[in-house]
Amino acid sequence: MHYTPPADGRTQSQALAAFALHFEASRIPDTVREGARDHFLDTLGVALASSTFGFGDAVLAGARELGSGGDALAIGSGALLPAASAALVNGTLAHGLDYDDTHIGAIYHASASALAAALATGQAVHASGTDVLDAYLIAMEIGCRLAGAAPGEFHARGLHPTAQCGVFAAAAASARLRRSEPGELVSAFGLAGSQASGILEIGRSWLKRLHPGWAAHAGLIADSLGRAGFLGPDTVFEGPHGFYAAHLGHVPEVERLPAHRLGEVWHASDIALKPYPCCHFIHAFVDAALALRHDVAIADIERIDCLLSRGLHHLVAEPREHKIRPSAVYEALFSVPYTVALALVKGRVDLAAYYDKPLDDARVLAVAARTHCVDDPRSDYPKHFPGEIRIVLKDGRVLEHREATSLGTPERPLTRMAVEEKFMANASRALGRERAQRVIEAVRNLDDMPRIDELLELCTTTPEKRA
Repeated sequence: MHYTPPADGRTQSQALAAFALHFEASRIPDTVREGARDHFLDTLGVALASSTFGFGDAVLAGARELGSGGDALAIGSGALLPAASAALVNGTLAHGLDYDDTHIGAIYHASASALAAALATGQAVHASGTDVLDAYLIAMEIGCRLAGAAPGEFHARGLHPTAQCGVFAAAAASARLRRSEPGELVSAFGLAGSQASGILEIGRSWLKRLHPGWAAHAGLIADSLGRAGFLGPDTVFEGPHGFYAAHLGHVPEVERLPAHRLGEVWHASDIALKPYPCCHFIHAFVDAALALRHDVAIADIERIDCLLSRGLHHLVAEPREHKIRPSAVYEALFSVPYTVALALVKGRVDLAAYYDKPLDDARVLAVAARTHCVDDPRSDYPKHFPGEIRIVLKDGRVLEHREATSLGTPERPLTRMAVEEKFMANASRALGRERAQRVIEAVRNLDDMPRIDELLELCTTTPEKRA
């Protein structure tokens, strides 16, 4: 059946369920679908790289304790798990290095929970590559719309929209692949609303990595319950005690709610890819630092001012002592001073710079100590994440560079070659270059893949055999 825009009287979840289940893939614009393929590949690469780190081992060990099963494979290890547990592992891996994509306006990591849910459910039902790609894209669109209804407001309250909204995206992906009925998905959305959670009290923990994994896991559980007939509220989004009212204290205007112009305007086409494995709020500063690097000698720097959006200081500039001398990787990933210093001193900001080298390089720390974050009066955050650097030299000269938006955003997209080079650098940590190249070819040819199992088996080092 054809999906039609919401009519008066339909709730947001009813409109979203109709879209998720019945929007015809042939009506998705080609540019949107091909862009999603790049994001699919990019997210797989991040998950593969994450599988080689200690947090990847930990989430897999925890998931194994929840029960064994042969539904789906964990990326990297190839462990066979129940679908919900595989989604937990893979969603955590996808966000594990903070290298996955972001919808800038929504401040939402769009792919991690959507892809984890689509891959796990897709394997469980032996779906084709085409069906998994479509379910993933539909889920991304729903998640972006949910988070984009209140840009910046989740973060302002200490909430992580990737966790809060990802559970609904995951439920949508699962329901589409399992061919749920609209009423079943409406209930699933209602149940997912009480599982939507994720606070940004992170410290030196691994918590943030877990958020999209838990969202994917919870989304699959909500879909299972909905299909089983367990009733959920149909006004979960706009109700007086619903998702937005409970978490934000108000319900956004109708024009901002997720069902507005659904199927006409594609928010999934506005998702940015990350060229640097750090918080997206920092990327424009990296671009600016790299642009100035060849014009300045490190020894000549007296002071660096980074003009930062006012609402972001608590996330990437404070407390200052932790940002100029991070003692844990996550402190470095969320530090403007440290990352700007890294770019200026080493000329690169990549996984190796954060994870393969010590964080206490004296040259980097010396520059970080001279780097200060000040308010940016020209910022249009959260529409964009701008970055401006002013370097004051010892002879009094000032060098300046501003980026209104960072490399990898829709205004400055990465080339397909750059996407594949990033994937290769990430995936080869787990698979080696030859096997990683086979994964690239498989994703590029998903529409010719009769079962998504073929791709997941390529994304593992020692896959377990199904019973």
